[in-house]
Amino acid sequence: MLLDADTLFFQSPASLWDTTKYQETGTLFFNDRISYERSYLAARDGLGDSNIGALHRFLEGFDVAPYRRFGVVGSRRRSAPRRMLGLDFGFQPSAFLLNSHVWRLRSGHQMDSSLMLWDKARQQRATVILASFVSLNGLPPPPSYGDKELYWVACEVGETAYSFSDFAVGTVGWDLLAAGRQNDGVLCGDALQHYPVQTNPAKGPGADVEPLYMNSDNIVEWGQESRRLYRTAARPAELYPGSFTERKLLQTCPFDVTTMELAPLEAMLLTQRKKFYDVVEDWIDERSSTWWQPFA
Repeated sequence: MLLDADTLFFQSPASLWDTTKYQETGTLFFNDRISYERSYLAARDGLGDSNIGALHRFLEGFDVAPYRRFGVVGSRRRSAPRRMLGLDFGFQPSAFLLNSHVWRLRSGHQMDSSLMLWDKARQQRATVILASFVSLNGLPPPPSYGDKELYWVACEVGETAYSFSDFAVGTVGWDLLAAGRQNDGVLCGDALQHYPVQTNPAKGPGADVEPLYMNSDNIVEWGQESRRLYRTAARPAELYPGSFTERKLLQTCPFDVTTMELAPLEAMLLTQRKKFYDVVEDWIDERSSTWWQPFA
């Protein structure tokens, strides 16, 4: 399990190891915001075809043949031709890729790397490809923002099975621009990831899912008891709500969402995290003001 230091959990992530998604593929990824539709993976190269993005160009130039002696999870069916968009691909594209927001140039991001599960023993070929991306041996890395999409792209070009959360990234925050009773709200804040699968099938399709964690480097801003905090309800990852640019909103302000107040326990966890921060800060201040005394 790889996670950012600024990941704040609403529940234990231990059960992620037991999900069918991880058990079947040795991976579990979370979706990123659908934004930056002309940058990063969706950047255009100015060669005349506005339907070709940076990810398309990168995938066209990748040859999986040298890596085929390494093991994969599952077998990828030939569900699509290897020549698309006027480009020839040296691997078999997956159905997930062809239906993704980045392939359709709706977004420059696909994967949120704030938390992910990766079994390198099972994902042998993808792990070797991942190493090639970062080894500076002449193989260019994907046109991603940092290492955000490297794990996903390694699986994709490696023709191995992988798993994403069923749900789009949400938001948690206090800047409620419009209350959303039924997919009609706007909430600005930090990224929120829901549990990747519906744990209660009786709820039916479209039902909300419990929040799993939020990703925020504004630790000192969270947990202030005077603020009323809200979150968005879960919605399917494949849903395309539209462009932030066209709505003239920041990518931190998802629109057409259902909103609700954080549950008391969820808010308490943020308050507790803030208290831990204050304790550590006081400890650091105390240590920094007394470290020299033994040498006086």
